[in-house]
Amino acid sequence: MKDKVSLAACSGMSNFGLICRAVASDLSQSKENISSICITSTAADDKTPKIMEKYPIITLNGCFNDCVGKILKKKGIKIAKTIDIMDYANKHCLEPGEVARLGENGEKTVKKLKKHVLKEIRAIR
Repeated sequence: MKDKVSLAACSGMSNFGLICRAVASDLSQSKENISSICITSTAADDKTPKIMEKYPIITLNGCFNDCVGKILKKKGIKIAKTIDIMDYANKHCLEPGEVARLGENGEKTVKKLKKHVLKEIRAIR
């Protein structure tokens, strides 16, 4: 995983939205080739920052609504990959924690999902 990618995480009010943000934040802080995108700022901004076109973007969705993807598509931003965090967690019996606090189960889920997201990033290379 040499080239940089950007993660655009859900910021919704579901427990999986919090999980998405934690995964994106942790990975962008621990890996120099991963950055995170504030999807709320992206939605609110009238112009798309040029940096959004610089690196492949991977969306981390907290539910089936694909809000992150819809926001980026409305802005004309290309998405390299979409990861449905809730679907993956449910298939692997991972517990999300609460809406505003990860708790012990949520932290365990974040740890496992970070490995999954890194694997998915490698797959697009």
